[in-house]
Amino acid sequence: MSLQNYRDTFVRCLATLRSLTSARDEYAWFRWQAIYLTRDRFSYFFRGDLDGVKVRFLGQQIDLTTGATSSVPIRSIALYGATFGLNEAITAYCGPQKSVIDVAHAFSEKGAADYQAEFFYVRMRLLYSADDSRTGFGTDPRLRENTNIIFVGLEDHATADLLETSRVGQWVATDRPVASSEWYAERYYYH
Repeated sequence: MSLQNYRDTFVRCLATLRSLTSARDEYAWFRWQAIYLTRDRFSYFFRGDLDGVKVRFLGQQIDLTTGATSSVPIRSIALYGATFGLNEAITAYCGPQKSVIDVAHAFSEKGAADYQAEFFYVRMRLLYSADDSRTGFGTDPRLRENTNIIFVGLEDHATADLLETSRVGQWVATDRPVASSEWYAERYYYH
């Protein structure tokens, strides 16, 4: 497969998402969203935020056939992320669309539905606590981390090779979209 491999980036993002659903001493503030569009009937939507005092989480399963939604435990993001991780090929999207749903529709409209892609969107805006050892600056400034990326999961490497040569192949990462201003993962800076 010649598409850029984003499995390690996906695993790191999933580990961060998992940490956001449990111990929160590491963060002063966060806002995150994860959407998993599967090949199957159900897709999943998660979000969470901490405004310094109050923590809010939401986990939903969406039936794409009936439109019915039901709650799922927020910690199940690790399970669904691991399910996405079973894809043999994981790359990233670097095209023009803005939402993961638009991306999935664009893949379908351009004939890429034959490739049976799954999509896992991660957006995180995190502010680490001032006493976090990674800052190296004592109490100020605080370390920020931002991620905005759509992972594309493909069942096998042969499918990935076919996708790369297709009309929508230009939308999947053959270079590093994390270097772009639109799509990025684990971008750190000090506030």
